[in-house]
Amino acid sequence: MARSLELYLLACDPYLSALFPEREAEARAALEMLSSVSFVIISGAYFDAKTLESQALLSILEEELAAGDLSMLLQKVLDITTRTFQASMGALLLREAESSSLKVSSSVGLHVKLPEDFRIAIGSGFAGKIAASGEPGMVLDTSAEGGMFTPIIRTGAKSLWGVPLKANGQSIGVLVIGFHKPYEWLPAERELMRAIGDRTALAIERARMTDALRQREQKIAELSAHLLRVQEEERKRISRELHDETGQALMVIRLYLGMMESGITKRNARGKIRETVEVVDRTIEGIRRIIGKLSPLVLQELGLIAAIRKEAKGLAKTTGVKTRVLITHEVGRLAPGTEQAIYRVVQEALHNVAKHAQARNVSVQITREEQKVQVVVEDDGIGIQTRGSSHDRSFGLAGIKERIAMLGGVARVISAKGKGTRIEITVPAGEPAPSVEHPPARAAAHAAARPN
Repeated sequence: MARSLELYLLACDPYLSALFPEREAEARAALEMLSSVSFVIISGAYFDAKTLESQALLSILEEELAAGDLSMLLQKVLDITTRTFQASMGALLLREAESSSLKVSSSVGLHVKLPEDFRIAIGSGFAGKIAASGEPGMVLDTSAEGGMFTPIIRTGAKSLWGVPLKANGQSIGVLVIGFHKPYEWLPAERELMRAIGDRTALAIERARMTDALRQREQKIAELSAHLLRVQEEERKRISRELHDETGQALMVIRLYLGMMESGITKRNARGKIRETVEVVDRTIEGIRRIIGKLSPLVLQELGLIAAIRKEAKGLAKTTGVKTRVLITHEVGRLAPGTEQAIYRVVQEALHNVAKHAQARNVSVQITREEQKVQVVVEDDGIGIQTRGSSHDRSFGLAGIKERIAMLGGVARVISAKGKGTRIEITVPAGEPAPSVEHPPARAAAHAAARPN
């Protein structure tokens, strides 16, 4: 630009003395002033255009990061584009999956609602041809284009600009804006439209990937919930089978062995039978313990508090770890799913203490504030080791977080080397199930639930 103005001054110079013989100096000064003013105006316009371009692209980037979903993003992009070019209308059309047609996904300035089945075939019409060619297009006068445009477009816009939205070399849509009066784009405006189209295509692809990931995460969460339900049902089934079949069979064997022992006089034979009875007794005790782990009767009959106290007693008995259970009276009975989830979390946490923590003390604290229940399990062990840590433990902690998240709760695991581990969960209390009395089972549960 500066060189052009310099050439202009050189071209005018030979004529100044002839045109202004008495005021040549003033004419030369005026010409130089005109050149300087022109340079400032043109430079200002250039920088204004660049600023406008930067603001438009930055605004699209900000909306891309802030938009909650694809439809909101498309509407924001269209608003920014029409505002940038002061257009009277605009439309953003996306190519339908596995289809050769475009559908209007967002619009501005269309005062007539388009039918739900409105489609534009790829290769036909203004937008369809842009999608097919992959190149920008402009129509200076829509009324002179015959039947290419519907009455809605001809009424709403005199001129149209359009650019393709391309991803991986393929047109995924078209961005179209219109003006009330004939308006031919400048090269800079065309390039800005193209840049907006490219940025929009990237934003659409990113939003689609985000939506796909969100849907996949939702499906995984639903599958995890289903698997946990199936797992609990399977545990109950195995527990019933062990109790009704294996447990009963062992009791019958023990009874027969007792009858045989009383009828045999030989000391050696009676000693062998007594040893066999002791093995059967240990087996019965082991099966009872397995049944309690699979589907604890105390949880079903007396609820969460008794079940957790029983787990704490079991830990203290088998490992020697001092256990402390603090449960406020406000906790009460909770929704069955909530009680089951909290019980499994505490069970997993105590299992980790027994297997990994090398702790001497562990505490379980449960409190309730209105409809929220807080659970804290804390030990004074070695903490979670970042290197060489057990995969079983990491999977167990992941299972805790997943189980609590499915209830709409939050789980946190806080650990430091040599400073123990603290597991905090917060879950909705929910509505408790109606109580059903089972006297024998309830008496056994009460015995297991005495404070330790």
